Amino acid sequence: MATVPIRATLADTVTLVDVGVRSGQEITVALRPAVDQGLWLHRTDVEAQWPVSVDTALLLPDCMAIGDTECHVLFMEHLLAVLAAAGITDAMIEVSGPEVPLFDGSAGPLWAAVQKTAVVPLSGEISAIDVEQPLIIDGGNRFIVALPAQQAEYHYLLEHDHPLIGRQWATYRPDSDDFGTQIAPARTFITYERALQAQQAGQLKGGSERNAVVIYPDRLSADPGLPQAFARHKLLDLLGDLYLLGRPVRAQIIAVRTGHQHNLRLTKRLAELL
Repeated sequence: MATVPIRATLADTVTLVDVGVRSGQEITVALRPAVDQGLWLHRTDVEAQWPVSVDTALLLPDCMAIGDTECHVLFMEHLLAVLAAAGITDAMIEVSGPEVPLFDGSAGPLWAAVQKTAVVPLSGEISAIDVEQPLIIDGGNRFIVALPAQQAEYHYLLEHDHPLIGRQWATYRPDSDDFGTQIAPARTFITYERALQAQQAGQLKGGSERNAVVIYPDRLSADPGLPQAFARHKLLDLLGDLYLLGRPVRAQIIAVRTGHQHNLRLTKRLAELL
């Protein structure tokens, strides 16, 4: 395993407020400095608390959650991707309800909030995970491959039957690419048919075109704003799911038509390398 020079936390608490897409509740998210404890999640409305790890991760419809089957917090992936990109290894994440708001469907608001404060170095080092042998998470025509590499690289191939999505390809290299402009603005997307199903199932009490790009049969609800935007959003999810490890991964990771389930399987395999 390689060594990253420093652990780091936030200089000050940053706070955001918005409506949860699932619950319809107004929810406050506060990111607080912490020292030598890693990443923790505190759900303040029920006074429940968990370490952020593969052991506390849950796969729930269209998202990754932290907690247990009876009490948890949904939509952790965008927030974790932001903390990974900022190099934050230690923080207390406080959420006042059952989910992290989606805001505009991107990680942009979370990234902007974190950029308002400094990143503070902490004493001690943290080991990055080096992939020394190829790892394959196989799901037929959906799979992830992690290959040995000198620097981290992430690639995502998206293929969708909807002609307005189609085939998209995106790449992100943390050492040279700008997360704030190339990945963070990529918004959540959903087809109109899937949105209608979720609404009928009571899963979109706070959902609207404000927090996702809705893909209608003949149009998009908004300009995605980035080339290959939907593949970039899949990379955002992948980066967040991998940060359940609380540390960087040095590998070339290629994901094809995958989602949170495959991401979590890879994350668990990588955790075995620690």
